[in-house]
Amino acid sequence: MRRVAPVLAFLLLAALSACTSQPQEAGPTTLTVLLDQDVTAAQKSVVEQRLRAMPSVEGVAFETRDQAYEKLRKDSPDLLADLDPEHLPESFRATVTDASVAEAVELVMGTVDGVEWAVLKIADVDPLPSRIGAIFRLEPAATAEQRAAVEEAVRALPHAESIQFEDRDAAYERLRKQCRGKGDLATQLNSQVTRASLRLQLPLNGKDGTGLPEIERLDGVEALRLVPVAML
Repeated sequence: MRRVAPVLAFLLLAALSACTSQPQEAGPTTLTVLLDQDVTAAQKSVVEQRLRAMPSVEGVAFETRDQAYEKLRKDSPDLLADLDPEHLPESFRATVTDASVAEAVELVMGTVDGVEWAVLKIADVDPLPSRIGAIFRLEPAATAEQRAAVEEAVRALPHAESIQFEDRDAAYERLRKQCRGKGDLATQLNSQVTRASLRLQLPLNGKDGTGLPEIERLDGVEALRLVPVAML
């Protein structure tokens, strides 16, 4: 199922570069929870219950494989050359209304039985915000050399701003603080699922995300998230 990740990233980047409307300063955050190919009905029910119980989560909706395939067929038919409906996962989609807890919600949902992958991204809205946040999460075993190569590539992006490195422990402490007063979300957060990351801002204003997919493919990078700046 990991092969679907580049498809999702490409779709978001395409949406960013295609929109030409006057940008706004803020945008909503969406969460997609991709299910295992062999997820059971019982696991699916628990995933939905956990998601609906998360703080600041609304608009939970289920998407079948056929619905996901049809969406791709309409939006990016060129990506379907090597994909059949059975290659795409079932998923739950929702909106996270509080940017301060969105990352914690994503990480917690990614640990639920029956979940293959949870993905946060800025919503595909028109008009788009004037700036976007990009988070390159590093693999737990990423070496110092790999981190240095990723950071060099990030700093070479022509329009990157406010580039910061956050280690794993700092990420865990930040998220725990942001989850205070949000039910038991802080206690659900496991330090083992947080990651060191490079975090930056990119102004849109007609500039696309050229270079981001290439950095995501570098050794040591686990995932790329494109999110509202408020999440950084």
